[in-house]
Amino acid sequence: MSAKLDRDFVAADLAAVDQLLANLTAHDVFARLSLRSRREDLQRTLASLADVHEVSASASLFFGGEPVLANRGIEVSFGAQAMEKFQDVVTKIFAVQHTGSLGQRGAVPGKDAAKLHITNIVRGSFGFRLDEMPSQAAMLESPLKDAMDEATRLMERFGVEDEEAFESEVENLDGRVLTTIREFFGLLNDHRATFRLVSGNSDKSFRAPNIARAAERAKITSLDERETVFEGQLSGALRDNRIFEYRTGTDRGTIKGSIVSDLSADRISQINREFADRDSRATFIVKTVRQNDRVMREKFTLLSIQER
Repeated sequence: MSAKLDRDFVAADLAAVDQLLANLTAHDVFARLSLRSRREDLQRTLASLADVHEVSASASLFFGGEPVLANRGIEVSFGAQAMEKFQDVVTKIFAVQHTGSLGQRGAVPGKDAAKLHITNIVRGSFGFRLDEMPSQAAMLESPLKDAMDEATRLMERFGVEDEEAFESEVENLDGRVLTTIREFFGLLNDHRATFRLVSGNSDKSFRAPNIARAAERAKITSLDERETVFEGQLSGALRDNRIFEYRTGTDRGTIKGSIVSDLSADRISQINREFADRDSRATFIVKTVRQNDRVMREKFTLLSIQER
């Protein structure tokens, strides 16, 4: 059980004991002593769990809806596909965090290092406990835990009502991660399933409206990334923040964005000295976010710059 769920269960037990104590009469002397002792034990347990800090990847996935029979079972085909697609999301995020981007196709790098294992069945609806094996984990937070935390945060953004929060998130998303998230929420939506994800200190519930919203967003959203050249003038490039402004000679006007990680801080300073307010030719990666072919956002990354 995760530390978050452990704390929840102990807190629920403590609340139940408090309720029993509140209902006792003055004649229930021995029951009061027993419950007070139990209450003190639970309080000590809860205090000890407050200091628990998970360093390896762990998540509990609870499912409800049509594929689930109360807390007794889950359809085999649905459960297997849901676990596979969730693992795929975490694996691809893990790969992006360690390589910067994924190719449009082909093997996902680091797949073995991102492997999770089903270690338990969890109740409260029906679900699965997934863990990174101890041999994979370290004393500090493991890279796979970072990927799990990011997967949890991303999925939550797909289901929220705030469109701005969703769009600002998806512009930083890798295309293959988007595809897998689309498959995951599409599976849940098609099977009329609900979903709860507990990971670390995060506890996210996806009810039918959240699932439908996430599935629709993932379905109509597409990402296009291509190399583009603009002629114009560099307004400035900041070495510490690794950001730039560039005045293009197009109807886009001034574009802003980040600078590719391959360029050193010294090289950025040199670029700023040599090209600020001078005619130049710059190469960018332009990432376009579309919904139903309508451009929602564009993200620019400066790759190189030279004299016109």
